[in-house]
Amino acid sequence: MDFNKQINITLKSGKTEFGCRSASTAAKQGKAKLIILASNCPEEYKNEIMRDAKNSGISTYTYDGTSMELGSVCGKPFIVAAITVKEPGNSEILKLAE
Repeated sequence: MDFNKQINITLKSGKTEFGCRSASTAAKQGKAKLIILASNCPEEYKNEIMRDAKNSGISTYTYDGTSMELGSVCGKPFIVAAITVKEPGNSEILKLAE
């Protein structure tokens, strides 16, 4: 599966949020289908998000690239350490978690 293509489809047709705080809140509340973390996501956020996501039954995926690369894939002029996928839209991004 081409991650870059699927993330772009998700961004255009689904519901997503950017940032560690947003991902952390969604993980605690169980209001996400998937949380994508950059490989260099700050450890304190990464550990908290992964723990809360596991407790809420939310899948997580660690992107191979850095937050700068993830931001670039998303077409954003800033770093993106975490993406919360609330609705996948027309993408097959949820298959990443399998």
